[in-house]
Amino acid sequence: MKFAEYDQWFWAEADEFVWDASCVQIGPYVTPTVTPNKPPWKMEWTVLFGDGFYLRVVENWYRRSTSLGGTGVRKAFSFHYGPTNPTKDDEGVPLYSDQYPAIIRIDQDTDGRSSHLHYNGEDHVPQTRVQNLRISDADPFHFIRAVIEHRRSHQSFDQIMRFTVMK
Repeated sequence: MKFAEYDQWFWAEADEFVWDASCVQIGPYVTPTVTPNKPPWKMEWTVLFGDGFYLRVVENWYRRSTSLGGTGVRKAFSFHYGPTNPTKDDEGVPLYSDQYPAIIRIDQDTDGRSSHLHYNGEDHVPQTRVQNLRISDADPFHFIRAVIEHRRSHQSFDQIMRFTVMK
């Protein structure tokens, strides 16, 4: 994907959300990290809800080789929803803490671990145990909509997103 395509898609999707007055947004940021308008780039967006919960979506896009077109490819992402740690970084983003585990976190790391979930108190649930959700294809806006639906209906994320975690 080219940066301009991603940037256009991202802002068209992001502009659809209207947040409650009690929410604090940090971002969204879509930022080329080396050269303007080219990969690599990073997307970060955190929403702090007034009731002590937060959502955070982060994507890291890297440059493909010139022989593959030099476009961007998403190699890492992390989508979180859960209770807000009162300890925050300089921008106000809640810091990770075992004391405030995410209700759901969908990850693809660059450290060699495969795509996985953190869900229902279980860490690193591998793709092989998840049905009806291809984790590597997780979409930040699908996740945000699921968070909004969960907050509205109190349904579980596996019901909303229609996935199953196998034992």
